[in-house]
Parts: sequence; structure tokens; C-alpha cells
Amino acid sequence: INPHFLFNTLNTVSSLIRTNPDTARQVVYKLSRILRRLLRKTDNFAPLREELGFIDDYLSIEMARFGEKLKVAKDVDEATLDCQVPSMLLQPLIENSIKHGLAPKLDGGAIRLESRFERRPEGLRLLLTVADNGVGISDERLSSILEQPGIGVSNVNERLSVLFGANYRLSVTSQLGEGTRTTIEIPA
Repeated sequence: INPHFLFNTLNTVSSLIRTNPDTARQVVYKLSRILRRLLRKTDNFAPLREELGFIDDYLSIEMARFGEKLKVAKDVDEATLDCQVPSMLLQPLIENSIKHGLAPKLDGGAIRLESRFERRPEGLRLLLTVADNGVGISDERLSSILEQPGIGVSNVNERLSVLFGANYRLSVTSQLGEGTRTTIEIPA
């Protein structure tokens, strides 16, 4: 988790304590769940259901910060929920969508999270997609996004490479002014 997220969350709680104490309590509860999971989790894999629960906590905090400016939609195939996925796989992608795609837009935007199975010649594959309608990424930056150290997408790519060798696919497509779509394909 990015330290800025922690500080921003604490600042959000600080302001909510006066204006909306119930929401402040909910944000603290969600933050404690996130931190508890990060501290106790040493497994490389977790069920997608658990990853999505983590993402729900993360997004509820971001929604408390951004209010009506942040919309979230999910299209999750229930059959995928018991699939084992790398831990903390989606959070960096969601964080990038918010930080780089949506935060620069005055009117905010939306994130869409999708999961589904797809049958391929090499077997059943799990496809996970994080898409936003943010500001997009320039072609120049997009061409090197998987190689830039310290960037969420390149870190995810590196982890997938270590865990799956060549048996995965990560693609990022983007249009300036229209948004970004990141898709991960791994063995189901």
C-alpha cells in the first residue's frame, strides 16, 4: 500500500470526525481490515473472493475521500470467485486508475472491475480487467509502462512473470482523454 494512501486516509478520517462520525468509523474499520490483512498475509495466492473483499475495503475508503466523483462497477462471474490469484494483484491497478486516471479529472470518473473465464487452446484461463474512463496514457509512456521500475503495473507484471513464467498475459491499452484498460490473463 502506498504511504500516501495511508496519510490521505488518516486526513479523511480527521475531517470526517467532525462532519460525519459514522463514516469516519467505517473508514477506520476498513483501514484496520486492510492493515490486518497486509500484516498477516504471507501467502502468494488467495481466492479471488478474498482479493475482491480487500478491493471493496480499499475502494470504500477511496470513495469516502472522493465522494460522488468516484463510481465503481463490477462484472464478476461468480464461477471465478474460488479461483486462486496472486495476492495483492488488483490493488495496484485500481490505485493507478484512481491516482493517475481519475484524480486529475475535475468531475472524477468510473472504474470497472471484471472477471471471467475463457477457454483457450492451452486450457481454461482467468481474465481480470480493471478499466477506467480517466485521462488516459500517452502512447510514449504506454510503450514503456511494463518496464518502468517502481510503477504499479510493472510490479504486477514482474510478479506474474515470477509466478507463471511465460504462462500469463498482461496488456494495457489506453486512449488519451478516454481512459485505460488493463487485462490480466492467468491459468484458471
